[in-house]
Amino acid sequence: MQQIEFKRGFTLVELLLAIFLVGLLAYFVFATPRKYKKPKEVVTISNLPRFFQKNLSGDGEVVCINRCKECYYITNSKDATTAPIPMVLNVKNEYILDKNDNPIKLDLGRFKDKKVCMRFRHYKNGSISQVILDLGDKVIFLPSYFGEGKEFGSISEAADWWVKDSQGTLRSRGDWY
Repeated sequence: MQQIEFKRGFTLVELLLAIFLVGLLAYFVFATPRKYKKPKEVVTISNLPRFFQKNLSGDGEVVCINRCKECYYITNSKDATTAPIPMVLNVKNEYILDKNDNPIKLDLGRFKDKKVCMRFRHYKNGSISQVILDLGDKVIFLPSYFGEGKEFGSISEAADWWVKDSQGTLRSRGDWY
């Protein structure tokens, strides 16, 4: 009687081919196509008011470090996140006006053990603390009601505009708040 030989397994090539086909099938079935993600908006002086009106809500404080390339929005709530906001601001100094309408340079302190280059409050109604930003080659006045920032050649010109703006029509009509 003649015995018949049976194969008792698969060859290595057959196993590799099966694994490859199962993997390829799994890729097409379970893999989701990667969606294009729009890069995060980089904040500059020109889009600063629009960016904060659109992206910030509630009371909080904006603190910028690393030569104003990285800013954080800090709120008082327990679920506050301080994810960095990418910025392209080269702020040298920040000024406010004293009671005699003279500009005074602010010492902004430190955050995450780094020198703060810009800091201001953001309020529930969308306004901010009014500031004058010295960028070295130009000076920007940011009004508290978040209108467009106005560019000046010197800090004294911006301070004069601040005083003029505070006596302007927005505040005299009573609809500033």
